[in-house]
Amino acid sequence: MECAECGASYPSPQMIDGIAYFVCAQCGNLHELDDYQLLDLAGQAARFARESGFTLPAAYLDYAGRSGSWMVRVPPAQSESLNGYFGDGFYEIGQFFDLDPWRDHGSVFNSAELCDEWGLPDKLVLIDGDGHSWLALDYRRPGEPAVIVIETDEMESLKVANSFAEMVAALVPYESVYDAEGNRIDQI
Repeated sequence: MECAECGASYPSPQMIDGIAYFVCAQCGNLHELDDYQLLDLAGQAARFARESGFTLPAAYLDYAGRSGSWMVRVPPAQSESLNGYFGDGFYEIGQFFDLDPWRDHGSVFNSAELCDEWGLPDKLVLIDGDGHSWLALDYRRPGEPAVIVIETDEMESLKVANSFAEMVAALVPYESVYDAEGNRIDQI
């Protein structure tokens, strides 16, 4: 969770009589939550499933909140809008959304709100993105969710992988696709 005053991440709270007290180490701001629960990743995933109705892939727990600079190949874009966002054939992942129910942004718990804000389909769980393009788990069909990229101009999407595990197996480091100046160097 982030401080409303300065945006710094709060350290773990002090729990007193069932109330969580967060004190910002940077500015001293105090934030209280009376229904806060300390949960491990599995507990956070279970809470997300209860609240959203979507069960996250087990492999997602290994990546939730992880930062890096990964690239995943996307299929060829078939329209001008898709080409504008994904025409280079890759989507860059900076950080997988975490499982913190208290974060204002950057958490899978924000998916419904963000889908509503950006006009995205209801049955997506956003796992990375910036408002104009998103990486998402697609629950619109029964079974294990596919992984898609979607842009918000025309609401067009491309399937990246049939499952999260398949997508993870295809991740490559940014440096294997682009040089320090952002020029394409790969032929993957």
